[in-house]
Amino acid sequence: MDLSPKAEGMSPPLHEALALHREGKHELAMQRYVAILQRNPGDIDALYYVAVIALQQEQIAEGIRVIEHALTLGQPQARFYNLLGQAHLRVNQDGDALESFGRAIETDPAFVDAYGNRAALLAEMGRLDEAIVDFDRALQLRPANAEDLCNRAGVLADLGRLEEALDGFDRALALMPSLAPAYFNRGGVLMRLGRPREALRDYDESIKLHDTMAPAHAGRARALEALGRSAEAQASLDRAATLDAKFRDSAQTN
Repeated sequence: MDLSPKAEGMSPPLHEALALHREGKHELAMQRYVAILQRNPGDIDALYYVAVIALQQEQIAEGIRVIEHALTLGQPQARFYNLLGQAHLRVNQDGDALESFGRAIETDPAFVDAYGNRAALLAEMGRLDEAIVDFDRALQLRPANAEDLCNRAGVLADLGRLEEALDGFDRALALMPSLAPAYFNRGGVLMRLGRPREALRDYDESIKLHDTMAPAHAGRARALEALGRSAEAQASLDRAATLDAKFRDSAQTN
């Protein structure tokens, strides 16, 4: 959800409200947005940020109501369709989310966030080739986006294009060395390529950045087991089981 400042054309009250919003002071920001809307009920920017706060506070139905109201005012904006797609995702309405991301792209073919969001959803739905197309378009529009590079690499891995996936993870980490999922997923690819020593290093980096990522501990266990370090592998699997119950059976049977 876009909270980047857009000072050009923004009224001072809205600028102040957005500053509070970006600082996480949602109640104060909402008060300011409501005051703006009392003076001008059709303020499209204030409506957008009211909807954003609703989603951030898990008030999904209210967020959808505000978005749909805003879309009846004047020229539709891609950011509202994109936000609507994110709202539908929160309540597992994948078909509606897919349609909303598509509407965002139809409204503004250069709206990059919608391509990334639709690509991630298509990947979850198993429509991997379509996901790659959307990630490629997103990266044409915004080449230096580490998260899109990482997600695209994950889809390449699912397609079995492992060397291409490795290159994608490398590029993502060159841009954002703190991107824990890139280390974790690259570790998985390295395991599939029979390179457990390198995979172990990636799992360790992922855990350094995000110690509560249970799958990273489980991946580390697999790498250690492949290296013949069974006692350490069990300790990592036990840690994974502590963090996520779905790993308990594996920990108990090892």
